[in-house]
Amino acid sequence: HAAVARMRHTLALAVHRCFDERGFYWVNTPILTGSDAEGAGQLFRVSTLDLLRLPRTAEGGIDFRQDFFGREAFLTVSGQLNVESYSNTPRHLAEFWMIEPEIAFADLGDNADLAEEFLKHLFRTALEERHEELRLFAQRLEKSVIERLERLVGQPFVRMSYDEAIAILERAGRSFEFPVRWGIDLQTEHERYLTEEHVRGPVVVMNYPEA
Repeated sequence: HAAVARMRHTLALAVHRCFDERGFYWVNTPILTGSDAEGAGQLFRVSTLDLLRLPRTAEGGIDFRQDFFGREAFLTVSGQLNVESYSNTPRHLAEFWMIEPEIAFADLGDNADLAEEFLKHLFRTALEERHEELRLFAQRLEKSVIERLERLVGQPFVRMSYDEAIAILERAGRSFEFPVRWGIDLQTEHERYLTEEHVRGPVVVMNYPEA
């Protein structure tokens, strides 16, 4: 746990250094909001009102004018609520850090460049500044973690169009659980084939169909 905490600290600083060195500004987004940011419709209300003695309006509704903020307020749903920490599925991380760079005067290629630079900056920082922690992770969690990070830092991320990715998957000569055809949204099994077997490294798939 101590090694994880040290790694978390180092990577958090690396995130800020990476973007600061490239001329970005850090904007703190609110934790409390009156907006349903993702349209999910399931918000967690934040209130100081006594649930047993709720103030009422003349129409019989709850009078939120007497609440702390003078209106309804909720925990934002766009930052992945803490309950995600207890999610027991392979599709969720133990924690979810939302990092959303807004890039001016850039095209899709610039966006991919920044994503690659960002990830390599984090991997390189971990290798250079937290080697002892990585050695511990290699002993206890994943034997190849150091070699994998070194390989990711040392090779370019392969870029291919959506059309190319579909063509590669169609030529794979295997039966996927989700059949491959032009127009589908790539599934995890497709992404893993492209990265782990075809390219053997990171892949950026670009120019998806508009629909």
